Amino acid sequence: MDISDTAVTIDLRQVGRGLDTPLRQIQATVELLDEGNTVPFITRYRKDQTGGLDEEQIREIQGRLTRMRLLADRKQTILRSIESQGKLTEELTKRILAATTPKRLEDLYLPYKPKKMSLATLARSRGLEELAGEIFEAAPTCADLDARAADFVSTDRQVPTAADALLGAGHVLAEQISERAELRQKLREVLQRSGVLVSSGIPVEGKPAAEAPPAGAAVELPHQRVRDGSTTATPTLTPVEAADAPQAHGSQPVGLEGDTPQPAGVEGDVPRPPTAAQRNLARKQAKEAAKKKREQFKKKQEEKRIKAFSDYFDYRESIRRMPPHRVLAINRGERAKVLRVRIESDLQTMVNILDESVVPPGHPHAEYLRGCARDALSRLILPSLEREVRRELTDRAETHAVSVFAKNLRNLLLQPPIHDHRVLAVDPGFRSGCKLAALDQFGNLLDHGVIHLVGKPDRRDEAKKMVLDLIERHQLTVVVIGNGTACRQTEDFFAELIESEPKDKGVAYVIVNEAGASVYSTSRVGREEFPDCDAVLRGAISIGRRLQDPLSELVKIDPANIGVGLYQHDVKAKHLRASLDEVVESCVNYVGVDANTASPALLRYVSGLNQLTARRLCEFRREHGPFRSRQRLREVPGFGEATFVQAAGFLKISRGENPLDATWIHPESYERANRALQRLFGAEADLGNKETIAALAEPIAEVDLESLAKELEIGELTLKDILLQLVRPGRDPRENLPAPIFKRGVLKLEDLAPDMELTGTVLNVVDFGCFVDIGMHQSGLVHVSRLADKFVRDPHDVVAVGDIVKVWVLGIDKERQRVSLTMVQPGTERPKHPRRGGKPSGDEAPAHDRDRGPRRPPQRTATGGRPPRHKAATGGRAPHGRGQHRPGQRRPPYRPQPATKPLNPITEEMKSGNEPMRTFGDLMQFYQQKPATKENDDSPPAREDAPAVKAVEDKSPPAVEQETPPIEKEATPPTVDREMPPAEKAETPPPDPPTATADAAEESDEQPRQE
Repeated sequence: MDISDTAVTIDLRQVGRGLDTPLRQIQATVELLDEGNTVPFITRYRKDQTGGLDEEQIREIQGRLTRMRLLADRKQTILRSIESQGKLTEELTKRILAATTPKRLEDLYLPYKPKKMSLATLARSRGLEELAGEIFEAAPTCADLDARAADFVSTDRQVPTAADALLGAGHVLAEQISERAELRQKLREVLQRSGVLVSSGIPVEGKPAAEAPPAGAAVELPHQRVRDGSTTATPTLTPVEAADAPQAHGSQPVGLEGDTPQPAGVEGDVPRPPTAAQRNLARKQAKEAAKKKREQFKKKQEEKRIKAFSDYFDYRESIRRMPPHRVLAINRGERAKVLRVRIESDLQTMVNILDESVVPPGHPHAEYLRGCARDALSRLILPSLEREVRRELTDRAETHAVSVFAKNLRNLLLQPPIHDHRVLAVDPGFRSGCKLAALDQFGNLLDHGVIHLVGKPDRRDEAKKMVLDLIERHQLTVVVIGNGTACRQTEDFFAELIESEPKDKGVAYVIVNEAGASVYSTSRVGREEFPDCDAVLRGAISIGRRLQDPLSELVKIDPANIGVGLYQHDVKAKHLRASLDEVVESCVNYVGVDANTASPALLRYVSGLNQLTARRLCEFRREHGPFRSRQRLREVPGFGEATFVQAAGFLKISRGENPLDATWIHPESYERANRALQRLFGAEADLGNKETIAALAEPIAEVDLESLAKELEIGELTLKDILLQLVRPGRDPRENLPAPIFKRGVLKLEDLAPDMELTGTVLNVVDFGCFVDIGMHQSGLVHVSRLADKFVRDPHDVVAVGDIVKVWVLGIDKERQRVSLTMVQPGTERPKHPRRGGKPSGDEAPAHDRDRGPRRPPQRTATGGRPPRHKAATGGRAPHGRGQHRPGQRRPPYRPQPATKPLNPITEEMKSGNEPMRTFGDLMQFYQQKPATKENDDSPPAREDAPAVKAVEDKSPPAVEQETPPIEKEATPPTVDREMPPAEKAETPPPDPPTATADAAEESDEQPRQE
């Protein structure tokens, strides 16, 4: 079949599926993207064409379009490949073109994909494919299987026996079975539905220490994150360990047993030089000591590595409910060769599907085909599908990790700048001291120095004098401290200094995230910006500038080095960089840049610009002076018309020739903006005059957008943006965000008390909550269940990095130096509702999430309601996580129970067996009273007003003729051949019950959770 005329098209309806976006808007967005427009440009300046889609929606359309085009290219490649083999049919072409997912496409291509050497290809080379075909088709020539197989025996083809021929034919059939697309899809669905990921620890006995990972390959617990690439400090030895530890090379050698120490020489005696034997002995002892020390260190590292993954040594969880961070942690343990991971699934269901699909009814060689099918399942299909599931889990987890990192990075980049403040930047340190950098309000370096806070007392006095001198000489108002090593000691020093000095100076301090400062200090950008400064001073300058303008400073650093992510070092670098670059581009174009002050690192993220164009713009500005008009941007080399259209609106020029150059209004709309001003103001308006701008507010608020848009021949959405910029020209969208908290003292753990109200800054947001800086040495944790007085599925919906939040102290752990916080004001929590039957229902959350609000009322049946059963006196169960059940166990839904009625006591005739019992309640009374009547006749009879189990009065036939009762009656089916106390009856499930009762479900929930 010729595919030259076959066109692979993309259905835009597939792009918009699930987006709830009209097809017209999707088509317009795709056309704009294909014309080479950037996403920020389309979002801000083409709203009328896209219908006002925001940036997130446009990027989603762009991502889906890219994936569908890659799928279309893959279809074209597959069609050409199959056509070159001469096996392409019209039906196969239709199926390939109709494939909507890469998995379906690869399943269709699998039989035609070039294969490596396998058992099936080896069998084909020996001429056994003909035998396999005859067996599957049940050819008459193959009625006697052994006799027909003997015909293929050949020593030249290395088929010595008929059994070898049947084995090779089976390999061919197994491969053909494994390549059926529909069969693979059915088995894939079973695996996805029933699959359970199981991890176990790998024994380390006898394992060489060389297999231990380097110190930088840190491992991660579900509740603890250690960044890859961080160095591990040499373990500190306790006094006992120090006494037992071998001495390092060059120290005094320890004498061996039997050596006699040499007596000390008298004064004036010249010590004799050591002999060659003594020198050799000392070298040998030093080598042995160093070797022993290395072995001890490796052993500790191995123990640390194993302990870090101990939670996953016997772990099981359904692949459908596995959280992303756990997937990444298990993957890391598997890479470190500490964990062994496998996927378990419902094999019996898979075998049944294979038998139905592969073995035709009445086939003469059915057993042989079943054997081939099982071989295909265990050797070919399952390993392939398990790899596919693991890859999907990892991709989903990495996508989630990138999403978390991107959200935190965006909030960090969009922190409001602090203008008009001269700052003293401090890069803390112990041995090398704290590097100081005094900066003016524009970030220029004024002075620098080094202070030492540890060591002799006079060093602190000298440090105080230097700091006070810098503050007074340069009129500094804010001290900016990096949150690295020695941060808290440095904070204590400045808090004490500020407290002891006169308050009228108005000096305060703030702590900023210094992640990536060391990377900037040694980068090419840092060296070009401050060629005469050393790396430590560059780092201090970067810390100070992060307060003055976070966006302009943080764009100089690789986003991956800003530690606000979750497992970002387990994500493929390519995926992480692409996503984070999009975030930085979005933030830069959301804020806009000053064309006369922006650095090349900031300009390269502007819409339409790249690193080369940004550098040329800076060089042009340096040679010809600052820009006075946006039109002059056209004179920059490489700044063509297309670049100008994409970038001009995001490059602002303050105090230029045209006041519109300082606004978000694009040069292409200047004429319409001026006409709108004349229409509203009646004359030429001076946008540089604040009184004129204030006077525009009222007429703009009363304007009829629809009629004015028709008059100006412009879209309503574009006109709305123009009018908004006329009222608030050059507005920075970060102005409405809360400013950082300036502190004058340190809050200590001893100062805290339960329910104390505090204000803090969100440092990081993770899946289980957020960490808040409340002015202490330790950050506090707000659990996800305490973020709001309602159910919160994603903490990012409530808080973001850099948010200023009000919190209350929930708990104080002085031993572990931890503080638990809540964002729900004490006393305002929603009341906890009683659980039905002593256990959470299918709609209820675990214990830590049960304050989400009122639950829906219990369902009713035609027979009426039943009050909830209360917990037994033995206590409740531990929570099983956030709405997740244990693998392999599904919590049965709550079933309403009928109302109870008083029991009718059993008669003496019933006890003696002369009269049949009426209900199961009678049988339960009989079991309760039987021990008292047989084993202890002196004991008082059981009280009739306090039965252990209540039952509904029933007029049913006698128990011996009664069928299995309905579920509402909540009674244990009788077992006449057993006589045991009621407690044992409750613990032993009845044989083959028709449905699981609520008691059985309750007991299944009491099993310990495997984590």
